[in-house]
Amino acid sequence: ASAKVTQMLAGIFSVCFPKFYEKYRKAFEAGMWLTSDPGPWLGRAIVFKLQVYIHRDGLDAGPCVTFPMGFFTGGEAYFPDIEAKLVYRPGDILIFMSGALYHCVGQWCPAPVTPEMSDKGISMGQVSTVLFSPQTSLDLLEGKPPLWAQRTMGGKVCDALDFDHDVARDLRATRRK
Repeated sequence: ASAKVTQMLAGIFSVCFPKFYEKYRKAFEAGMWLTSDPGPWLGRAIVFKLQVYIHRDGLDAGPCVTFPMGFFTGGEAYFPDIEAKLVYRPGDILIFMSGALYHCVGQWCPAPVTPEMSDKGISMGQVSTVLFSPQTSLDLLEGKPPLWAQRTMGGKVCDALDFDHDVARDLRATRRK
């Protein structure tokens, strides 16, 4: 359901951070679990109507992408390390080094929705999506072939593509004797 949004964000990311994009893309191709997800991020978090206090995502490798949705007032993005306060409204996209910069979302308040919106299941509040890639995952997947995680259960079993069928045939033949 979010493939089109992710593809659009990947396009922006590839222009803004081409070296990180290439690293993330290769790791994603090796580590993807759901083929419906276009990547290149290995992780996704949905922050559902929660206040996000100041923190740094110290386990993340490089840039993350985040965008808010919903009906709310307030909720600006703060980056105290660089003394920045940014607008963070539906339609805005932030790409930043979440492991290096402390960040938070300012107080937000739910904004009212119309009865028609409520009838369609739309509620008040802020919901954000965060796309990221943990450093440990990037390290594990470096140099791995596409679909490696699916074929090896994340490295728990041998890769069927690495299996030497001639050796297996010879082994079966010796067992029969």
